Amino acid sequence: MPNDRPRDPLGKALPSDAGLAPIDVTRLPSPLPLFLRALLSSRKPAHAQPLPPLAFARRNVTLDADAIARYARLCGFTAAHGVPPTWPHLLAFPLHMLLMTDRAFPFAMLGMVHLDNRIRQHASLTPGERLDLDVRCGPLFAHDKGQVFTVLTTARRDGVVVWSGQSGYLRTGVPDPLGAPYRAALGADPSLAKTAAWHVPGDLGRQYARVSGDYNPIHLWPVTARLFGFPHPIIHGMWSFARSLAAVLPADVPCLDLLVEFKRPLPLPGDVTLWRDARGGAFELRDAAGTVPHLRGRWQHAPTVSSSPLDPDLS
Repeated sequence: MPNDRPRDPLGKALPSDAGLAPIDVTRLPSPLPLFLRALLSSRKPAHAQPLPPLAFARRNVTLDADAIARYARLCGFTAAHGVPPTWPHLLAFPLHMLLMTDRAFPFAMLGMVHLDNRIRQHASLTPGERLDLDVRCGPLFAHDKGQVFTVLTTARRDGVVVWSGQSGYLRTGVPDPLGAPYRAALGADPSLAKTAAWHVPGDLGRQYARVSGDYNPIHLWPVTARLFGFPHPIIHGMWSFARSLAAVLPADVPCLDLLVEFKRPLPLPGDVTLWRDARGGAFELRDAAGTVPHLRGRWQHAPTVSSSPLDPDLS
């Protein structure tokens, strides 16, 4: 039937391989083997090619109240926010790693740049519920610095899509990249006003790794960051996004449309300022002086989705 065509998190019809059955992951590997696989992927040649039909799934993933509370405290969410809208991304992150370190995946992970994230939450989430997660390759985009690829994540509750995300990554140094030109959606907004300032401690990368499972060495210690070309460790972009959201989102908004574009790494320790539009949903996280953006984002209410389990109308 026409309504059974799968769609990506932004509502566009997916290619024919989107219907392939994912590999069910019943036991997640520990972070260390995954990052060793990421290091070994550096031998992959840097040339443009289509993404393979890879898909991974986890079934009956519990929204654990204690884990959510630890994450919420670290990112600044309050109990009134409920399950933070970025939490399902963390649940799916091990599947992202499995996909990007798979032998069939064409790009090396070393030097990869997280460009953006788009999240749509279609219904409120409650601790104790169980979700089915699906992660697969998405569209390619051509960037002047290399190849942009996307990873699509879908979370279903009782067969119905309640959360979807698209993560964009840049693999630098790839000549003649494939796909339509990549264009940032969020421009500089001179109307934003400074509303907060935070100190970001030097051990925040290790704290966030413990709650997120993302133990990328560039976030942990000065010595491990220097091994990968960073003079200081940098905080995870998804922490910066979550911390900004915690400050700008009103409580108890069940349906959200979120977009973030990452601009400059945030070194640890450091000081940042939050700038926002009091009349709208635009915001930026900038350096202490308020001149250099670390990220640009926006949030908006999304309509309640009434859909079949397989084909949410997200357009």
